[in-house]
This record gives sequence, structure tokens and C-alpha cells, in this order.
Amino acid sequence: MAALPSCEKEFLELKPDKTLVVPTTLEDLQALLDHGAVMNTGTSHALAEFGSDDYYVSTATWQLLPRPEEKNGYIWAKEVYEGQPVNDWDYAYRRILYANTVLEGLEKLQPSPAQQAAWSQAKGMALFHRGWAFFQLAQLFAKPYDAATAAQDPGIPLRLSADVGAVPTRQSVAETYRQILEDLQAAEALLPEHAIVPQRPGKAAARQVLARTYLQLGDYQQALTSTEGALQLSSTLLDYNTLDTSAAFPFPTQGVGNPEIVFYSNQYALEILFAGRVQVDSVLYQSYDTLDLRRQAFFYYEGDKLTFKGSYEGFYSLSTALTTGELYLTKAECLARLGQPEEALHTLNQLLARRYEAGAFEPLTTDNTPDVLGRILEERRKELLFRGVRWQDLRRLNKDPRFAKTLVRHIDGKRYELPPNDPRYVWPIPDNVVQASGLPQNPR
Repeated sequence: MAALPSCEKEFLELKPDKTLVVPTTLEDLQALLDHGAVMNTGTSHALAEFGSDDYYVSTATWQLLPRPEEKNGYIWAKEVYEGQPVNDWDYAYRRILYANTVLEGLEKLQPSPAQQAAWSQAKGMALFHRGWAFFQLAQLFAKPYDAATAAQDPGIPLRLSADVGAVPTRQSVAETYRQILEDLQAAEALLPEHAIVPQRPGKAAARQVLARTYLQLGDYQQALTSTEGALQLSSTLLDYNTLDTSAAFPFPTQGVGNPEIVFYSNQYALEILFAGRVQVDSVLYQSYDTLDLRRQAFFYYEGDKLTFKGSYEGFYSLSTALTTGELYLTKAECLARLGQPEEALHTLNQLLARRYEAGAFEPLTTDNTPDVLGRILEERRKELLFRGVRWQDLRRLNKDPRFAKTLVRHIDGKRYELPPNDPRYVWPIPDNVVQASGLPQNPR
């Protein structure tokens, strides 16, 4: 991937301190957005991975976990953090601070005609990062969207300025999603069709996060429109037949050369998911056909443990990148929900033909696939595991009895359950944030 511009350390390490010097030129503001260690790394999906159902760990492994949020999050405990900082919260609001700093800085500039395109791109990037960070926070710390109660359900603090002294308040779930849509729609209008590097968002990235948002809202027509708009700009799929699926890491390092990456981002390595500790759910593994190349590309045995190697990061850390594979799955789901099963399966077939051994895939039809939506959702889980997506899918799918699922853990002879729509699908606000700000805590 191409190198991004460098910038001064004093504002790359922007902290909530009003005495710090902040960037003021267009070049400096763009460099702040290009600070990949903040804007592309450590996305707020860790709690989603701790709580999801794609894996399990042994009692011995669980007892040795050093971080309370991993240990307690795994069993969906009522007390999760034990007073420790929560990276998912802190990192998201740091990205929001950067985005707000850029937005306020841009408003103070008078760009020349030659600078106008760069100014618009920077504003679009800042709005994208803020909207995407708000979306990630909403999947962890706010209730799933319910049209009947969204105006009363507590959402997240919507920080819209760089004033670190402002006392945060929680807006409603309805207001939270309104702001997410507003930011992403504005970003889409300003961003270029194609970013110069995958670490920068283009229009397709904004449309893809819009589609994720509309899925949470249950607005499948708008989700379809956004997805099709993204596919118009970015539709290439990686043919898994071109991979060495026996390699320790079959996918390109940091996604370099992977045509599926619409926007590059990753999650810090999570200790509970280190190879040799995590065991992939056996029922999930068996759901892959023996001719499905994902079976070899995603999994391997570490001793007697079936574990995961299929990160699009091409390394131990987990990819949370936006990908074209997800776009095909979202399009297929929306078409199925909107009463177009043949078109839905045609879209799914385009993806699966590049996942199976060459010549081995038999296209799905309404004759050989009686439950079209169910099959699409099954493939969604098999394609997007360990991408930070499963938790948000569980939250929305639990509203439908056909797809609701009770999650189960077994630790030290005890059985732990997370029933559908349980209050623990909303993680607690960090303890230190509640103590410092007085924000109302989420009940568990």
C-alpha cells in the first residue's frame, strides 16, 4: 500500500488537553486523518468478538486470561471491566476527537479553487470516520434499534465538537442512528469515487457502512440501494483458487493486493483469540462443504485445537476491513427479504463460485434451496467470522424467532447462557466514564 503523508508528532498524539497545539493547515488536517495507528487500527469490535459465538476456550485458558473485559466478556458477566479502561470506548472517541478537530479546522480555512477538492475530501473523510465510529459504539453500548422504543431507549454520547471539556450526555437510540446516517450521507457526497489507498475511505466505503446501518434499522430497500451503489464502484472478488490455502496465513499481509478490501482497518490482537487458545465452534466448521476452499483457508489445527487463520489482515491480528464479499451477501439478503429470491441466489452464487474449488460449485436455485434467506444468512456467518460483524448480526437477527439463538459457554463446570434479546447484548458504559461524567449505566 502506498505510504501516507507524515505529520508533526504534537498533533498526531492529540489528547484531550485544551493546551495542546492542533493542526491548522489543510495539509496538517489531512495528515491527521491519515494517522493510521488511530484511524485504521484498533477498531471498536473487541467486545463484539469476546461475546460472539464463533469460538470457545477451555477453562484452563479462560482462567489465565489477564484482561477482565476478555475474561468477563466471554461469559457475559454483569460486571465486565473491574474498573479497567475499555479500549473499544476510548479508541472510538479518540477517532471522533480527531474527526471533530479536522471538521472544525476545515471550517476555519478558506480553500483556494485549487484546494477545493482536497478540502472536500478531508471533510468527507472526517465525517466518515465519525459516522463509522458512532456506528461501532452503537452496536456495543446502545440497545438494538426498535422503531417502537428508539426515541426513548438510551443511545450513546454524540460528541460533535472537539471541546474536550464538554460534559457528555446520552442521546436516544433514534438520535444516534439519525446522526450516523447524517454523517455517512454527507461523507458519501464529498468523498471521491476511488480513494488513492485503501486506508482512506471513498464513496463505496461510506455506502457500505450506510448499508450496515440500514440493516440495523430493518430498512432493506435503503440497504439494497446503498449496497448496489457501493458495488458499482467496488465489486471485484478474490478467487480463492489463486491462494495457497495450506499456508500459515493464506491472505496478503495487511491486505496488500487483496481486491476485496473496500476500506482497510484492523483490530488489535486479542489475547483470548491467540492461536493455540481459541477453538472454533465445531458445528460452524462442519457447515463448510469439503470442496469449499474457506475450510482450508480459514482454519487449521494447533495441536488438538481447531483454530482460525483466515484473517484478511494476513497475520495474527483480526481484519475488520470493509470488503466486497460482505457487499454481495448484503445485497443477496436484501433481495431475499424484498421478495426476489432468484436474484438473491444469483448474487450469492457470484460469491460462492469464487470460494469453491474450480468447477466444483453447483449454483443455487430456488429448486435446490428451499430456504433462500436462511442459506444466505448461513453463508454470511461463514464468510464474515472474526470480522466484528457477528455480534451486530446476532442483535438484529434475534428479533426474528426464525433466526434467534441462545449462546452457551461452559467454564469450570458451569453453564452460562445469553438468550436472544437479553439486556447483556448491550455492554456496560466503562466504569471510569460513568464515575467521571454521571452518564446513566446500561442495566444488565
